[in-house]
Amino acid sequence: MSESVEMYLVMTALLRKAPDQPVPLSVLASRLGVSQVSANEMCHRLQERGFLCYQPYHGVTLTPDGEEWAQRILSRRRMWVIFLVENLGIDPAEADALACQLEHITSERLDAALKAFLERDPATRIDAEAMPQSLAACTAGTHGVITTIDAEPAASAFLARQGLAPGATVEVLAVSDDQSVLVQTGEHQLALAPSLAARVMMAVPAADRRAAWRRCSAFWACVRGEPHECPPVR
Repeated sequence: MSESVEMYLVMTALLRKAPDQPVPLSVLASRLGVSQVSANEMCHRLQERGFLCYQPYHGVTLTPDGEEWAQRILSRRRMWVIFLVENLGIDPAEADALACQLEHITSERLDAALKAFLERDPATRIDAEAMPQSLAACTAGTHGVITTIDAEPAASAFLARQGLAPGATVEVLAVSDDQSVLVQTGEHQLALAPSLAARVMMAVPAADRRAAWRRCSAFWACVRGEPHECPPVR
């Protein structure tokens, strides 16, 4: 199945208000970034293949086969987001964008292997706490323990006076548009420039990474059918 076909099925599943409620063709076309003429042609082809039901002037709904495919693709996206965030320490927003691409090139064999990996006993998996990430890669609300600070001696000394040193427990309070990071350690709040935040490494518990994934606005906006940047349909 081509990526464009998969995107039609997934977007139909995400945009509907109820399982049997049609998604207007104009809405589907707008979210996919295609013309209504192109969407109309594709929906007719998908109806012929048994994936969609097209009702003129009403919209499209998924058939049982279309529903099965859509949920299979969305399941792959969710697994990739979890894997990228928990095991590679990738920022949730970036992980969602990558998962949107990976879901279309995941074979059945890779899908099964990824699912088996994520379902393994946590004691046998790579410990997320053993893979520190920089403060620059964290999202607001992330907690952890500082492991290393690779900065100039003067900068390290200044941070230490503010309570930011290896072993300190830290919470990321906010991340600005320019990637500056506001953190809290003890009673101190400290704003770090992007270049400095990138040199401060923090071990993030797996539970915090799962929480960060749940807070991924891009992913949950997509699930709710709200405006969301998806890869263009080819």
